[in-house]
Amino acid sequence: MSRDIILEIHKNGEKFLRALNEELYRNWSGLKRGSNLNSIYRSHPNLGETDLFFSVKDLVMKEEEVGARHAVPLLLGFLTHSFIGNKTAKFTDKIFTSEARQEIVVERKSIPYRAARAKIKKEQKRTKREEIDKRRKEIILKLNPLFIELLDTMHSASAELGYSSYTTLCDEVEGLKLEQLVEKAKVFLIDTEYIYRDLLGWFFQKRMELKLKDAKIHDLHYLLNSFELNANFPKTDLKSLAKTLLNEMNIEFGENVRADLEQRKDKVSEAFCLPFEPPQNIVFSIYPIGGVEDYESFFYGLGSALCYGYVEREDDFEFRSLRESASVEIFGQLFENLIFQPKWIKRYLKSDAGSDFLRFLYLRQLMKIRYYSGKLIYEMALHKDEDFESKSDFYKQMLQTATLCEHSEADYLFDSKPFFYTAIYLKASFVEPALRSYLRERFDEQWWREKESGDYLRKMWQRGGRITSQEILKRLGYKELDISQLFRFFGEVLG
Repeated sequence: MSRDIILEIHKNGEKFLRALNEELYRNWSGLKRGSNLNSIYRSHPNLGETDLFFSVKDLVMKEEEVGARHAVPLLLGFLTHSFIGNKTAKFTDKIFTSEARQEIVVERKSIPYRAARAKIKKEQKRTKREEIDKRRKEIILKLNPLFIELLDTMHSASAELGYSSYTTLCDEVEGLKLEQLVEKAKVFLIDTEYIYRDLLGWFFQKRMELKLKDAKIHDLHYLLNSFELNANFPKTDLKSLAKTLLNEMNIEFGENVRADLEQRKDKVSEAFCLPFEPPQNIVFSIYPIGGVEDYESFFYGLGSALCYGYVEREDDFEFRSLRESASVEIFGQLFENLIFQPKWIKRYLKSDAGSDFLRFLYLRQLMKIRYYSGKLIYEMALHKDEDFESKSDFYKQMLQTATLCEHSEADYLFDSKPFFYTAIYLKASFVEPALRSYLRERFDEQWWREKESGDYLRKMWQRGGRITSQEILKRLGYKELDISQLFRFFGEVLG
């Protein structure tokens, strides 16, 4: 009976997941303005049934019996996402379709709504940044009723699956240990506040003649995507650069991994990776705006794609196509964070990273982790109950505490992704520095030039979904999550 349940998921899961990811790609990449996820879920109704979910959940206690210690958690997570996705698809379709079709007009020029944040990062005139952000928030306020319906449905669906709360569901299915992560986020905010405040205030004054007390979030986005960060990260053929880098590690950037670097009108501005049919068909996408963000987004997408691209083709569905979300994020961040290595910058960008430049670059990363730390604390409050509309003030307060820049309460629902992605990102941010440190100590300070380090990573990727964040920590010699390596990373430059 146990094997029959797993075989049923194998039979339907691969076709469903491919159709779902292809539909997401068409909408997110700007190839299609509409979204029709709901029809895909309706075409695979068995994957959204509670009976199948509870049958797999019963197997959790029998993992050794059915020989599926790694398989069962992956399948349970897949069915959980499928069940909640099915319940929320009609709202998600409306949101994605509306986002892709909305435009804002500033100074008589039309800007796609999805490109607004990217435009802000490039816009030198403060008054124009302010106007773009204002128009963007007007659209978000119109979408907020849909976000509330989405949240309501996710919470009620969690109860249908037998969880005491949506937070508990995400905690167990994603293996997050949310309370532990929140405590570490609080420690990180406290311990980095002085250096962050000092550096940010100094760079605002030096680069923009702006006092920290007057800074808004759009000022911060512009600050950290301009000046020497653009000069030191010139426009280049990122695919060729990646192939040169990976060749030194004996890792192939083959035809199975496709990079979408087009700047389409309705494309989302965030990088994303979708495995259509691992290992032979994976795509990652970025919205190019120039400068450091293109490098970050590209290498993040590349690392995410590679962890799908080396799994055995004949492996079971769950190990080829499913992953613990944090493990994918770890490999994405490992490659993204190459740009913080002075010797990597010198070798591949032919640039000597001076102290001011490195401090500026590290400030960018410090802001990002502080932002996610503050957002996790907020999201725990958001999902504490169903009184969603009362949480906007706390969002504004918490994000201003984290970034030290004025935020708007308008983004309080838009800024929250499903299944606690914020916690997934933070967990990976705490694990990735430990993995990077291990690669440096075992292979070389410039581990990204060593074939042995490439061999080490490939062997992990070949195990597919069996490699979790906990398994990575275990291989690195850690029993539990430790943020000391992250502090050490910032201490290398910021002191």
